[in-house]
Amino acid sequence: MTPVSDETRSGAVTKEAWQDVSGQKWARQQERTDAQLGPLGLPAIEALGLGAGERVLDVGCGAGQTLLQLAERVGPSGWVTGLDVSGPLVDQARQRVARSGNDRIDVVLGDAETMRLPPPPYDALFSRFGVMFFQDSAAAFANLARALRPGGRLAFLCWQALQKNPWAFEPLQAVRSLAPDQPVPEMLSPEKPGPFRFSDPDLVRGYLTKAGLRDVAIVPHETPMSIGGARSADEAVDFALDIGPAARFISELPPERHAQVRPLLARVFEPALGAGGVRMMARTFVVTARRD
Repeated sequence: MTPVSDETRSGAVTKEAWQDVSGQKWARQQERTDAQLGPLGLPAIEALGLGAGERVLDVGCGAGQTLLQLAERVGPSGWVTGLDVSGPLVDQARQRVARSGNDRIDVVLGDAETMRLPPPPYDALFSRFGVMFFQDSAAAFANLARALRPGGRLAFLCWQALQKNPWAFEPLQAVRSLAPDQPVPEMLSPEKPGPFRFSDPDLVRGYLTKAGLRDVAIVPHETPMSIGGARSADEAVDFALDIGPAARFISELPPERHAQVRPLLARVFEPALGAGGVRMMARTFVVTARRD
């Protein structure tokens, strides 16, 4: 079976992990994560209503796919700044921007919670699954709000609850059958920083309002999502062993159980295989707000 990469033993994704294991993993899987997440972010980008010449800050820009998507919309007179806490992903994004030849994009390594953000004011802030990992969400959104010009807009994409996302929940449940008493990694809890932290709209609305943002709207979206661009169940299993909730749980399993994992995941993905590859339902929120 494909080796399962180890994270922190608590199952949390720390800032240090993004510099090392997690960041390297996501950089290595850039093409697959682009195939999975690229279409999902487009409704949040469109919600910003970007115009030519605007300045945009992309928070948690990752390997840079969204930087190019945003740059298309603000045109050659606009400017896009990408910000990410992960050195490996920032390196990947910078290489991607250089290959594109677009000289109106810069990429900054830094922490949106604590750093003085690149020179404001921005017309818009954007994030695709990048804001749910804040250790102090109130401080982070206050910092981000200060980077917006008066009347500036914010839009980000976050996941709905784990149980509402079969792409995540079903593989996790399958591997949990190997160790029913093993705790689910804490980063999967909505109470902890992690992918499902903002699955509660009231929590999100509270953070944004406290940061001085207004006209908060939280709109649910659902769409079939490619599992890492997989064209077969085996490819989907390979991806799930490296990235996602099941991979987190598997990293905590005793090594003697690992041989049992692949068949369980294959049974999840085989029914999802169709003409367009392996696709499962993804449910997200597009969150928008405005600075006074």
